[in-house]
Amino acid sequence: MLYQRKIKQTQLLASKLEFQLLHSRYAFIGTQAVGVVAITALLWFQLPIEQLLGWASCMFLTMLLYSLRIGDTLERQRFHTEQQQVYREMLLAALVVGASWSGTVLWGSMTLRDEYFTILVLIVVATCVTTISVSSVMREIYLAQLLATMVPIGVLLGWQYADRPFNLILAGVVLMLSLLMSLVSGWMSRSFGQMVESSLEREAMARDLAELSDNLRLRNVQLQEARRQLADIATIDELTGLRNRRGANQLLETEIGRSKRAATPLALIMLDVDHFKFYNDTYGHPAGDVVLQKVAEVLLSVTSRAGELAVRMGGEEFMLILPGSTGDDAMRTAEKVRTEIVALAISHAASPVSNCVTVSQGVVSCIPRLHTSTEELIQAADEALYQSKNDGRNRFSLSPFAT
Repeated sequence: MLYQRKIKQTQLLASKLEFQLLHSRYAFIGTQAVGVVAITALLWFQLPIEQLLGWASCMFLTMLLYSLRIGDTLERQRFHTEQQQVYREMLLAALVVGASWSGTVLWGSMTLRDEYFTILVLIVVATCVTTISVSSVMREIYLAQLLATMVPIGVLLGWQYADRPFNLILAGVVLMLSLLMSLVSGWMSRSFGQMVESSLEREAMARDLAELSDNLRLRNVQLQEARRQLADIATIDELTGLRNRRGANQLLETEIGRSKRAATPLALIMLDVDHFKFYNDTYGHPAGDVVLQKVAEVLLSVTSRAGELAVRMGGEEFMLILPGSTGDDAMRTAEKVRTEIVALAISHAASPVSNCVTVSQGVVSCIPRLHTSTEELIQAADEALYQSKNDGRNRFSLSPFAT
């Protein structure tokens, strides 16, 4: 076996007790009841009715009480919580049942003729023997009943061997049968025990496999989330938190495809921080990083509509993707960006354009056609940006790009 889980003895005992209780409640009680009915029918005309019915009533009452106790034990699952107590109760019940049958034989030996007494003994022995199939899960319990029934009967028959013609033969049969049933019950008990243990192992394996499957499912979800996060990290600029050029290309291709299908305009704004090298040389790179973060905040504030995106293309260069924006819409956005960055009033003493940080922008807007590519739109926005720089910076220019 490739997989085997060790089952605790308490768990194994609980399962064996439950198995025996379930079968004892009906099969065991039913076997005893058949024995009582058979003896009642046999002795109906041989004993006073009052005595016979009184004996049968006592036997049925004993079985009823035993059945009710079994039902209560199963309902409350005492075989889990009170194993030793249940075990002792079942031993006691087996002794009581066995003593009842051996007492019945003793009673019959004093009142019955030879042939009826012999049949009575055979019925009692048969009743005891047939319960092996439902009582030998717990061998000790079956042995308690066997010894309380068969041994007293065998001793009684042997003691009275001269009183009846078949007593000595019956005594030998009963005692030999007791020994045989003892050996058989040991074999059956081991078989039942192995069956119960195998069943528990299969259930444990099923639970472990289900738990493993749940864990694998959870790990798969976590792995997918980790992959998504890694993909996001790979497309996010660490300094500004904006999409980087790689992420921009993916999203821009998506937006161009959407605009082609819907025949709606798409605008790009390419912008550059004016004379950013002079700023770094004057104030240092940490200060330059702060400027880039401030510019990113402004760009995020103007891209509030669904689908709009701010991107850091590299260095001091940024891009805005504006789905659904016409040329006029894009120029209004560009002017808003320009004025808000000027309003930041970030000192730039080394700039020949202004005493504060400014940006130059290139704007392109079109309804993409089937052949329009990402590279063409970015190139058009770049050319408009260079036009703004050539015209003196701190301004924006609209590209004449046509599809």
